[in-house]
Amino acid sequence: MLSVAIIGAGICGLRCAEVLQDAGITVKIFDKGRGVGGRLATRRHAHWRFDHGAPSLHGDGDGWGDRISRYPRWHCGDNTTWHHLPTSGINQLAKDLAGQLHVQLNCQIDSIEHRGHGWHLIDQRAVAYGPFPTLIVTAPCPQTHALIKAVDSTLFEQLSTVRMSPAWAMMLVTGEPIIAAPELRPNHRLIRRISAESSKPGRALDTGEYGYVVEATDEWSRQHEEDSPAAVETSILSALQSIAKTSFNPLHCAVHRWRYAQTEQPLDQPYLFDPKLQLAAAGDWCFGEGAGGAYRSGEALAMALLGAE
Repeated sequence: MLSVAIIGAGICGLRCAEVLQDAGITVKIFDKGRGVGGRLATRRHAHWRFDHGAPSLHGDGDGWGDRISRYPRWHCGDNTTWHHLPTSGINQLAKDLAGQLHVQLNCQIDSIEHRGHGWHLIDQRAVAYGPFPTLIVTAPCPQTHALIKAVDSTLFEQLSTVRMSPAWAMMLVTGEPIIAAPELRPNHRLIRRISAESSKPGRALDTGEYGYVVEATDEWSRQHEEDSPAAVETSILSALQSIAKTSFNPLHCAVHRWRYAQTEQPLDQPYLFDPKLQLAAAGDWCFGEGAGGAYRSGEALAMALLGAE
């Protein structure tokens, strides 16, 4: 295993690449996005910042807890575990992981072929990369499933058991407070969680500004997956009015749909590997535990590949 290609620059792919590179393996990561991190995303608008993919970093075990403890704590009111956040935004974790890695962004791999001396990757512009002796795919499971469809591998059938669902999120700044606590999880059919962004470390806003990320429930997001952003915005604002029980003035409002946000049915194992083809798949959908699960999945796969050498 002289070199490895990884598709996906989320936390799973980045941690896998970090472990392999530290062991002397040449790794190249491809991602269709403009930046690293996947759903560990921070959206910026003017001087406002929104962690609109995941509200915080939490959990422990397997080095994950030590990794995130480098960042300040966010006292969100959840006493069951410690929550951590970089002051610049949750995406900073991905940037820190990617710092010494070779990542090619804005590169969507549309097809893969195994021939000759390994794997060949073809992007959206028909540019080919390779060969790579080993290929790892860490994209969301439905995208991974579609990518390896043309490959004769046992992984295809195993991936078909995983189910993922979408999620809508709103990024909102108001002139009045909507909630009094750093976080609220209302018993509501539409709204799953409201996170006060301005309560996070280093996120204090100007007087008269209150920043929030509002997450829709899994069920509502599934039912309204294909709704227009304008329709979703109207629905979430209306629900917020009923929860806040007071009128508020939006200074900024935008919504984002995560096509593959939640894992309804995980793989229940850390990764998949086809030793004959040197093809592997991993991601947060393996454990269904968010960023911490993605980190552990990538690490476990890398350690297994190194142990098999």
